Amino acid sequence: MNAAEMLDDVHLRTIRALDDLPELQWDIPGACGSWTVKEIIAHLTSYELALAEGLKTFLGQPSTRTYISRLLEDGAKFNEEEVEKRRYNTAQRVMDDYNDAQIQTVSLLEQIPAEKLQQKGTADRSPNDFITSFYNHAVEHCEQIEKFRNRS
Repeated sequence: MNAAEMLDDVHLRTIRALDDLPELQWDIPGACGSWTVKEIIAHLTSYELALAEGLKTFLGQPSTRTYISRLLEDGAKFNEEEVEKRRYNTAQRVMDDYNDAQIQTVSLLEQIPAEKLQQKGTADRSPNDFITSFYNHAVEHCEQIEKFRNRS
């Protein structure tokens, strides 16, 4: 599976995992540890935004590195802060933010020439390396949401 296919696949998995999930179920703890489904999607949104920052560097675009720097510095604190920022948003708002971040990531990926996708850059990793890590991470969370739905 190439990078674009991975991003498309994980987005579709996320949409399917959330399809017809009643809004009340978005706020029930236990989907991933103490996290709710809404908090998982808030978390995935922050990772999409970090991925977008990483992709910008491969395009030579300026990047604030707000997400990547914080994620690499202290991943647990990053997760806590990013989830907290979205905690009181509606499920629809959190999903809209996720979709917006995903569109941004795909758009950036489309601009990277194929030969550059394997080139090492930030942290000695290629765009494909970043996307593969993100993909595996997001798939794991989709599986958690699916298991949570089956328990509820």
